[in-house]
Amino acid sequence: MMPPGLRIGLQEWSVCVQALALGRSCLLIRKGGIHEPRGGLFTPEHARFALLPSYLHQAAERLHPQYGGAFLAQAVASAQPGMIPVTAWAEVARVWKSTDLASVQALGAEVPWSAAEIATRFAYRAQPFLFVLALRVQRLPALLALPDRPSYGGCRSWISLEDPVPTDGSVPVISDADWSDRLTHLDGLLGAWTPGT
Repeated sequence: MMPPGLRIGLQEWSVCVQALALGRSCLLIRKGGIHEPRGGLFTPEHARFALLPSYLHQAAERLHPQYGGAFLAQAVASAQPGMIPVTAWAEVARVWKSTDLASVQALGAEVPWSAAEIATRFAYRAQPFLFVLALRVQRLPALLALPDRPSYGGCRSWISLEDPVPTDGSVPVISDADWSDRLTHLDGLLGAWTPGT
């Protein structure tokens, strides 16, 4: 029997992971890795996953100004050769598909990417849309250092973890009241989200 815990991890820039783990952001933006089954509900490939910091392609000029400088330096400082520092995990609460670039850019500092980076990804492969995911992030009771195994290498989002991430003792990084307020604000920017539509 496998040990309990999360067996799926999501690789994302360390700046984004740090912003999520601190509650400064609650959003993830993706171009792909989202399914649209019959009925119209957009869902990610995995609903719950550990947040794995990645340093590949991360650069200050691709970040929102609030996430450069000291914040970027702190995120990079967490790197440990041969290890992946894990401080949090997430569950997808909502998914919007946006075909309006301006509405995604209007999210401002809720997204660590710069407006130009968002525009680049929005137009990628001549398909003008992005998925915006609201994540309910939980902080682990202590930092967990996972071995950075060769099978985890490459530029890909989802990682099947050989070492499960236990979630006992985790706590939400955003209070219930603040979480409700954030979702209401996001609905105002991205449009009301209704499951199954």
